[in-house]
Amino acid sequence: MADDARWKLISTGLDQLREQTPFKEGQTASSRLFSDEDVRVMHLALDGGAELKEHTAPSPILVQVLEGHIRFDIGDQNHDLGPGAMIHVAGSVPHAVTAVSPARILIHLLDPRRHTHH
Repeated sequence: MADDARWKLISTGLDQLREQTPFKEGQTASSRLFSDEDVRVMHLALDGGAELKEHTAPSPILVQVLEGHIRFDIGDQNHDLGPGAMIHVAGSVPHAVTAVSPARILIHLLDPRRHTHH
């Protein structure tokens, strides 16, 4: 059965994500899994020690850890997050991510019409 206008299969699981976006030594690899007017879903594979330096997103985000461990810094708070962890960040709030071990995360950019990075 094929996708139609009412639904879309985005991922069949971690095996597909691992194959689609392999780790790059010491770096972050990313792929866009889905995008429409309500949400954009990005998959990031962060090798151990890889960092997303402090940055902001113009729209709210939900970050979910799929595997591995990350440190999520927001304000003066540092959160050690493992598989299954999720965090919501309002738009324009500075935050940073460091992979404590090789990690895969999903980022849901809510209301991406406000998001200007394509």
